[in-house]
Amino acid sequence: MTADQSLIAPPALDAELDIRWEAPVVFHSLGVQLPEDQRQAHIAEIAAEVWSGGTEFQRTTVAGWYRDIAAEAAEDGAVYTGFALLGTGDDRVSVATLVILAEESDTSDPEIAAAALLERLSADPANEVFRSDVSCGPAVVSISGMVMDLTEQAGEPTSLELAQAEVYIPVPQTDTLLVCRISTPSIADFPDYVTMLAQMADTVVYDKPGTTPETAAAATLPGQSRITEAFG
Repeated sequence: MTADQSLIAPPALDAELDIRWEAPVVFHSLGVQLPEDQRQAHIAEIAAEVWSGGTEFQRTTVAGWYRDIAAEAAEDGAVYTGFALLGTGDDRVSVATLVILAEESDTSDPEIAAAALLERLSADPANEVFRSDVSCGPAVVSISGMVMDLTEQAGEPTSLELAQAEVYIPVPQTDTLLVCRISTPSIADFPDYVTMLAQMADTVVYDKPGTTPETAAAATLPGQSRITEAFG
């Protein structure tokens, strides 16, 4: 199993099932599932790989940044956290974070769970929410934007705009909800990240431990064009 294909068996998941997915290749896993000491070493390796041409100061700084992201995700109960740092064709740097959580659901019926999610998420008029389908069943997609208030090193207040896309996938036959979330301050690149999220959501499969299910072929999530139109 490669670093970009993940296997989880979270506490909320029935012990007789595994969940698998294929993370987009541009994301580097921050090892949120590893013990603390192993995670630190893993992040140092990732920083050295991503910033192989940089200085030791850059690698150390970035590693600290990655550690903070991983620690916060671990506290939130994430089963996977990845970070993308890309160069673009117009000489920009594009960044994004991918977080995957497994939460308990009130029902093992995916249709009922999806309907309840659609109603609950649609209550916020700031979200664009719609029902879709992935290979393993129904899904609910939520698109939103937010502004984070920050303080620069000089003490001056500033703000950071973020675009966020979430896919909620009720795992059939379990009381588990898989939440896949991509967020980025690189607003111009948001449609590309949404496409990655849509393709990843369609690779989600589940099976009993000890067997290796076939990975679903990546496909564009129905309705993805609406997302591109909204944030393109």
